Amino acid sequence: MKRFLAILVMVLGLSIFVNAQEHTKPLPTPPPAQPRPTKPTPRPASEPPEWVRYDSAIGRFSVLMPEIPKDTVETTQSDHGPYTTYLFIARDERNVYLIGWVDYDPKFNFNRQSEMEANRDNFVKGVKATLTGSRSLTIDGYQVLEFTADTNERTFKSRVYMVGRRPYQIVIGYPKEDATVAPVTKFFNSFKVSR
Repeated sequence: MKRFLAILVMVLGLSIFVNAQEHTKPLPTPPPAQPRPTKPTPRPASEPPEWVRYDSAIGRFSVLMPEIPKDTVETTQSDHGPYTTYLFIARDERNVYLIGWVDYDPKFNFNRQSEMEANRDNFVKGVKATLTGSRSLTIDGYQVLEFTADTNERTFKSRVYMVGRRPYQIVIGYPKEDATVAPVTKFFNSFKVSR
């Protein structure tokens, strides 16, 4: 499981870095011609842009994200047998969205609550954040651990679901000063998983 979290943290860190780098590029010059309105109607900050529904047959989940996520799959040998880590990542102009899960060797037995807490604690440690809130929930009949963690620059909101023997983790990372909760709510509420 530590390998899963290490990969999750690495991907998250790279995504934040790449996203920051993309904003340093000069904006392209718009093509001439078409008349434009003198004052475009801005989208309210609380309203996220149009998103796409992503359905994962192997992951048995669906979710709304700002774009089709990029995926990574890795199988690792361990003392508890092989396990396979799946990660999906998407970004918009300010936020990073992650979904990941692990399929363990069927012979490996673990404590469900301890596994969820280990996901939380290792994630917080991996991104060098401070845990600011944590609570247990039941969502769609599944045991869930929801938590928030802050770094100097970013806030991370996450949920860890236990679905059968499969721990799922969904994460959104956004600039700390951004109080807009619409993308968090939309992302979290759209995540549906089945056994």
